[in-house]
Amino acid sequence: MPPKRTASASSHAASKRPRPNADAEAPFSGEDDEDEDEEDEEDEDEDEDEDEGNGNSNPSRRRCDGGRTCICNKPVEEHPDHPWKITFAAKRKFFNQRSHCSLRDPDCFGMHTYNDHAGFGVLEAIENLILDFEEAKDNVDEKWVICETLGYFIHTDHTATMFGINDGERVRELCLMLVRLFMTTLALLERDNLLGPDSRIKNLGTIMALWMFAKTVFNDQGCVEAHNEEPEESLGPKKDKKKWMNSSFDSLIFVYAKKYNITLSGPRIIDSLIEDCEQDMATEDVDLPLPESNNLPKSDPFNFVSGLKKYKSDCSPRKIGGDKLDITTFKSTERKGAAFDGRDPLGRSEITSLKEGLVLMVG
Repeated sequence: MPPKRTASASSHAASKRPRPNADAEAPFSGEDDEDEDEEDEEDEDEDEDEDEGNGNSNPSRRRCDGGRTCICNKPVEEHPDHPWKITFAAKRKFFNQRSHCSLRDPDCFGMHTYNDHAGFGVLEAIENLILDFEEAKDNVDEKWVICETLGYFIHTDHTATMFGINDGERVRELCLMLVRLFMTTLALLERDNLLGPDSRIKNLGTIMALWMFAKTVFNDQGCVEAHNEEPEESLGPKKDKKKWMNSSFDSLIFVYAKKYNITLSGPRIIDSLIEDCEQDMATEDVDLPLPESNNLPKSDPFNFVSGLKKYKSDCSPRKIGGDKLDITTFKSTERKGAAFDGRDPLGRSEITSLKEGLVLMVG
């Protein structure tokens, strides 16, 4: 069954770990606690003064109470101009993704396995989303939910942990796969006539802007930088004679937005992101897939299928994704051996619940 397509507008919420990138200003990232509520109250006044002075187009941050009085979880139809929007399905998946990362973090269990366990755990969890995307085939609703989730998730400290692992090449290849994933989704939305201001997908501008901002995140880690030896790839069938490069994906997103009159919103630096794209487009050609080629049944203009096949091959013999780094899948003796106190961090009730198929949440 496709995920529920209802969208909600969300305001900034105080968070525990991980905190979002300050420039992204993700509207939600965790539950509030009393200390952080007090900090947010202090920040509110400062932010309101700052917004008055700099003309920030985003609404001032207000104290979040989970939707009781704040804007969180309100229908997007009631707040069509709010810059932050997300479907309920993606919000659930986002928090589930955080939980999956916590289950792969030895620190959450009072354990030490090896230094990069948590970082590789984040990578494993992201790979699972890529596999979900592959499994969704032509279900554009499910694919969009995955794009929403990743659009927000990329700007959390979880991915910062992943960028610190000792396998930079694998991280770079993962980022390139994520680029293919999102661009493929935009091509699918275009094919299904779902791009535009009147689309039933109400958060196109927010998610597209977050993915444009992802270019900055990736570049900061040297993952999707333009360079003289960067190969051009065919954009659609070779007969179309169109090319694209991974490093220009932010400009491609911007071109889609301009073509279909989609208002980009969300990140406070969106104007700067747009300006960067306009400058890049002044010196390089940025093409979109030809509609007639994109409408073919097996169209894959951004080479997601072949790219994923190569990614899997490069990771061989290890299968991508899975739960190999999920600490709840370890044997009790393995957890005891890695625990600081020599005891299994999971109690009898937790182990029993896991055997019954329940999901452990780490606070």
